[in-house]
Amino acid sequence: MTTKKLSETEGKKILGIGGRNVRNGTIHADEFIPELRGRNAIRKYREMRDNDSTIGAVMYATEQVLRDVKFMVVPSDESDSQAVVEAEFVESVLEDMDHTLDDHISEALSFLTFGFMPFEVVYKRRVGPYERSPKKNSKCSDGRIGVRKIAARAPWTIDRFDVDYQSGEVKGFFQSTANVLGSSYIPMNKAVLYRTTSINGDPTGRSVLRNAYTSYTRLNTIQQYEAIGIERELAGIPHAEIPAEYLSPDATDDQVAFRNNLESILKDVKFNEQGYLITPSDTYPGKDGEPTNQKLVSIRLMSADGSRNIDIDPVVKRYQHDIARSVLSEFLMLGGGSQGSYALSKSKTDLFLRALEAYIQTIVDVLNKQLVERLWQLNGLDYKYLPKIVAGDVAPHDLRELGSFLRNLNGANIDLSDQPDIVDALLVNAELPKINRQSETT
Repeated sequence: MTTKKLSETEGKKILGIGGRNVRNGTIHADEFIPELRGRNAIRKYREMRDNDSTIGAVMYATEQVLRDVKFMVVPSDESDSQAVVEAEFVESVLEDMDHTLDDHISEALSFLTFGFMPFEVVYKRRVGPYERSPKKNSKCSDGRIGVRKIAARAPWTIDRFDVDYQSGEVKGFFQSTANVLGSSYIPMNKAVLYRTTSINGDPTGRSVLRNAYTSYTRLNTIQQYEAIGIERELAGIPHAEIPAEYLSPDATDDQVAFRNNLESILKDVKFNEQGYLITPSDTYPGKDGEPTNQKLVSIRLMSADGSRNIDIDPVVKRYQHDIARSVLSEFLMLGGGSQGSYALSKSKTDLFLRALEAYIQTIVDVLNKQLVERLWQLNGLDYKYLPKIVAGDVAPHDLRELGSFLRNLNGANIDLSDQPDIVDALLVNAELPKINRQSETT
């Protein structure tokens, strides 16, 4: 078998694509469940987030923890005064927006629910605080291009993505608008796009709730059955007895109308302060036409006898655990039963916090790549002084473990007191101020 030698031109040519989502930009196009494709997926994930108590608790905990993370702008070279100045420029941009960075992070976290979250970056010329036009009004007056706002574009308003199927590069996205234009196109050089994954070049990512979908669907169905069962157990099943001729195919129009009205009443019967029934007092006549005790129409509520063979509560808890486990938040379920320990809770919590660190790092990477670098390009700045946005710790450090580690180092005759940078790092972990070096030198 002979192998054809690949030419330089053929080697540079792109021959394949990542998937259907890359070819047509459809939301979650490679999903094999039809309900989780396109806008149907957005509606379903939104329903799961807003209706399920377990998912709602996880998303709320995630948002509150990550909103407390501190963001810092680190110069490319702390010893270079120009690099420090450019880092301060980025800090001023983030503080000069119409909204806070904290609010933007809160909105950006929606990419966890939907798999992606797009934003449109609205720029402005930083002329000064006395400019009336919002396109120029700024706390700064250096004349540079800054950011007015990073405006969210709801995932359920996105029609499709514009993707170069050969390179897999996302060039922009189309958004449905309420005006006469119908749809607007937002290019990526004016946008910020967060997504959970970039597998197969998918611009829509993958929702963190995807693995909880089956458990959520079954749990939702079981809870509906449970609610109906409880209502029936408490109120009973309405049961009416009417003359057989009313049920006959030969029933008159008046008899059919009465039967239909009665059926409608029985469907609406509720055991509450407004529930009632009115029945006629007429009875069946006897052989000689005398009145009897058998009423023409009789209505009663039937109650169930005995108990059910299926205990629903363990089934509900199992599906709730499955949902929490799918988003690494099973620690929320600890303490609800007879089992659970501190060690188990800590290991599960640590795993959840590790996931949060990955989430916040995704946001930081996107801000650095799609916001800071474009500011540099628009302002024609030297990339030598390009700073980076970094995120602080998601959770405070365990000082007991840190103290134990330092004691072990001391026992090994390792002295860190003459390492000021290490001492400063330890003080920062303990949320204490750094050493004042000026006072030491004087």
